[in-house]
Amino acid sequence: MGLFRPVRGEVVRADLTSPLHTLTFPTLELILVTGLSWMLIGWLDQPGSVVDPQVRNTVVLVWLVLAFWRFVWPLLKSRRRRLVVTDQRLVVRAGEMRARTDSIPFRDIRSVQRRRNGIYLAIVGYERPLYFPDVPRAKKVTALIEESLPPAPVRYW
Repeated sequence: MGLFRPVRGEVVRADLTSPLHTLTFPTLELILVTGLSWMLIGWLDQPGSVVDPQVRNTVVLVWLVLAFWRFVWPLLKSRRRRLVVTDQRLVVRAGEMRARTDSIPFRDIRSVQRRRNGIYLAIVGYERPLYFPDVPRAKKVTALIEESLPPAPVRYW
């Protein structure tokens, strides 16, 4: 979302990315994979061992691939997730590497609800609400969005 620029007169009220607690399990997996891999490498490197050095190098390569797949990739994805609340719209980008940025004007949002750390947005034209999981400070973000919504029109029968 390096390409996001507020339009003239638009004020950014909140600019959020995924909270760090989403990396708890990837960090624990990295510690486990590193410990087991390097214990195996230490066992392969013991004095008097007749193990081919290619086996050791293969174990190091497997460790590197596992560390990237189970820690670095989730880290990059979580840091790319972004939610920006301005005074006119909500700008959202998913954590995927080629994810596009979506802009939702407040006039298109019917309602907003918070469930635990996620936010549900009811959008005009969609049958089901959109769900954004793991939003940091979800309660504050929900309040910001609710403040920005235009008042509902009064209907007389």
